[in-house]
Amino acid sequence: MKSCPCVFNFVFCCGLIFSIVCWFSGISGAYAQEASSFHAAPVQLSENTCLIAPHENSVVVVSRLWLILKGDVPEEVLHNGKPVKWDKHFAEGTYVGILRLDLGMQNLKIGEREFQFVLGRNEKDHAGPEEWQVYRLHNMKPGPNPCMRCHESEKQEDGKAKIGALMKPAEACFKCHIMEKIDVQHSNTKLSGDWKEKCSDCHFIHASPHKYLLRQQRETYLKDPSIEEAPEK
Repeated sequence: MKSCPCVFNFVFCCGLIFSIVCWFSGISGAYAQEASSFHAAPVQLSENTCLIAPHENSVVVVSRLWLILKGDVPEEVLHNGKPVKWDKHFAEGTYVGILRLDLGMQNLKIGEREFQFVLGRNEKDHAGPEEWQVYRLHNMKPGPNPCMRCHESEKQEDGKAKIGALMKPAEACFKCHIMEKIDVQHSNTKLSGDWKEKCSDCHFIHASPHKYLLRQQRETYLKDPSIEEAPEK
């Protein structure tokens, strides 16, 4: 049997991707003190299965979220006690289901493992523990199968999509993000070499508790943190 590849180390494609993702953290009263790090690596459920999203013990603020599993799917996958329906457009090995959430605590049961996360009204108003971090999702333009926009993918003879590794930034990130604009935005950052090939060194692809989906707080990456951030247009 094949072991689970860690090709989603960015972690909701897709959203939701809710995907993911996407495939997965709010700090209620102490939100100003954002976490200094964020571990978005897949959760290894078994030798052949890992959970890409959502993140355990996290806060989400969207009512539709992608559940993403990679590998062999357990027979029993429940969201709040109800079986999860899988998107039929994905080939065997990638399992994506849209979770429709009501406010409050959410329970996932995947095989023998149980997880919790919470849907809040906003990043500061939620029913989870104070130390849970907000799961900021990667915004995606509307359209079918957003996973294929960033991952190497191929359609099989049956029409289902086989999802592979993350594409290079030129093939994924800069389809939507304007390179010239990003060049200006990065003028105060500690970047060396060709940063255009290193997006995932600083950013997570699926989600992060930090602005711009950064792996750490923004100040960590700046040459001069005293320079104020330019307002977004």
